Amino acid sequence: MLLELTSGCIRDVTIHENDVNRQLVVNSILDPVQDTIVVHVSWSKPVQAALPFEHEKQAHVVLIEEDRLAGEFIWSDSSAYILPYKTKYGHRYKIEVSASGKTAWGETVIPDLLDAEIRKAFPGIYPDIFVVTLFKKENSGKHYWISATGYTGPHDDQKISITCSVLTDYELADDFNQNISDNSRYRFEYDVYMRFSDKGALSDTLNIEVNPQCIGLPKTIYLFEPDVHLDRYMKSSLLLHKMDLYAEDSPVIYAPFPVFSNIHGGTGIFGSYSSVSRKFFKE
Repeated sequence: MLLELTSGCIRDVTIHENDVNRQLVVNSILDPVQDTIVVHVSWSKPVQAALPFEHEKQAHVVLIEEDRLAGEFIWSDSSAYILPYKTKYGHRYKIEVSASGKTAWGETVIPDLLDAEIRKAFPGIYPDIFVVTLFKKENSGKHYWISATGYTGPHDDQKISITCSVLTDYELADDFNQNISDNSRYRFEYDVYMRFSDKGALSDTLNIEVNPQCIGLPKTIYLFEPDVHLDRYMKSSLLLHKMDLYAEDSPVIYAPFPVFSNIHGGTGIFGSYSSVSRKFFKE
C-alpha cells in the first residue's frame, strides 16, 4: 500500500528461516481518535516454528512526543502494554522498548486530519454503491486506502467481517491487488482494499461498490490515510499473503516477499493513520 524514502529512516526486513537470533517484535498503530495506545511486544521466531510468539511481560516501553516524554506504558492482562493518552494529528511520535538487554524503537508522524465525505451514490436504489470525495486534494503523492466492514452469517449468528473486494472504474488505483471485474458496472476489482494516490488524479471523487456477496448491511465504509510506514507495511503484508496463496496452488518453492518494518533494533511496525468512516443501515 512507490515512495522515495531515505535509507536511514526505513528498511526492508527479509524473513530468514534459520535465523536463531531472537529480535524484539514491536507492533503499535496510532489513531488520534482513540484515547488509549496499545503496544504489543514479543520475540521473533523461525518461520517454520510451531510454537506461538512469546510475549515479553517485563519490557520497559515509553512514548516520546516531539522529543518530550509523553508517558510510560504498563502491562495489561490482554497481552499488551497500554498507555491512556490521546495523540494529535500532525505530531511526531517515537516508541522505545527495552527488554533483556535489547532496545528497539520506531517513529511515526500522524497524518493531518482527513477532510473527506462518504455517501451513497443512489439512495434507495443501489445500496452497495458509494461516492468517496476527498477535499483539499494536494496532488502530493499521498496514499489512501478504501475498505469496508459489514455482517456475515445467518441472521441469528452474524459476525463483523471485512469486505472481500472493492469495485470501481477508477484507473489510477494501485494495481498490486487488482483483478478484472466480473461485475458489468465496473472494470476493476480490488482484493479487500483499494489503494490510490492523490497525485495525477483527474477528480476528487471516486465511485466505488462494496461487493454485496461479501458482507451485508449495516456496513461501514472506511477511507484512511496511513503514514508512510504503515502504508508500506500494509502493502508488503498483502503481497506476502498473496504469495502464500499462490504457493498453495503448486509445489513450487518461493521466496517470501520482504515484509516492511520501521522498527530499529527489532522488527514490526510503529505507524499511524487519519481516517473518515460512515456506517450505512438498511433503508
